[in-house]
Amino acid sequence: GVEYLRELAKAGVDINTTAPRIRFAVTVGTNFFLEIAKVRALRMLWSRAVAAAGGNETAQRLSLHVRTSLWNKSVVDPYNNLLRATVEAFAGVLGGCDSMQVGAFDQVVRPPDDFSLRIARNTQLVLQKECNLNHVIDPAGGSWFVENATAELATRAWALFQEVEKLGGMEAA
Repeated sequence: GVEYLRELAKAGVDINTTAPRIRFAVTVGTNFFLEIAKVRALRMLWSRAVAAAGGNETAQRLSLHVRTSLWNKSVVDPYNNLLRATVEAFAGVLGGCDSMQVGAFDQVVRPPDDFSLRIARNTQLVLQKECNLNHVIDPAGGSWFVENATAELATRAWALFQEVEKLGGMEAA
């Protein structure tokens, strides 16, 4: 993302115009607390990077899409994938995603049918409408474990980001 900002700035496009239009997409796995921390850390890092580049508060807001993972789904017991996808979706919501795609539980076995697609959609709706998670700004905020994991991930990632920047950016590195 930062590389795009840099190149567009060279072309004369203001960061406050560019940054809010960049959308990130990440896959969320079943390591529940780590996935929450990963999404939260990504939000923090983007904000920090955009602020360092001179972006205003609006430009610092990350637009984030999450998707449930494919690599951990079972071919032998596809109904187990319902639980995995639900945990992943829940982690994405608690981490602060803006949009989400929950994969169908049988997508690794066959093309999803109407039932499995409906269950995937309803997983999101239950989290939103029944749990009211869309009404809480930071549901995982204040949890010592999540806050600590978020800070550790963000610190390590920022150090790596600085190393890449010293080399001249992602393309040069």
